[in-house]
Amino acid sequence: MNIMGKIASVAAFALAAGCVETAGTRVEIDTETGDASVLECSTRLASKVRVAKVTYGDVEGIKRATVTLESKVHKRLDLQARIVWSDAEGSDIDADAKPFRAIVLDGYDVTTVTGVAPNARAVKARAQVRETDTAE
Repeated sequence: MNIMGKIASVAAFALAAGCVETAGTRVEIDTETGDASVLECSTRLASKVRVAKVTYGDVEGIKRATVTLESKVHKRLDLQARIVWSDAEGSDIDADAKPFRAIVLDGYDVTTVTGVAPNARAVKARAQVRETDTAE
């Protein structure tokens, strides 16, 4: 199964199982195995935003991950997102140095969140997306 198939099946399972209500959606990307999974999600946010695509690659030996988000509603969404990197053992690398950045998604719009690893030890990326406010 390709990476998009894996993401779609994991996301569908998470939504069908009724995600635990949390502050946002998390997508984990393992750049070594090619696996991507939705770790947890807010059912409220999941009804408004979907992870449309996940890509990853190398830039001169440093990992890069990109998550494409798509609005499922006609309203403007105010979101925050960041990508945090971890090493092969699962320890976060510079998580505090990666602040959330503001994202505005207008009705049915698409945007991407990209993160470049802080060093060559980073092999896993975790994209975190949370809703800050919804404009009427």
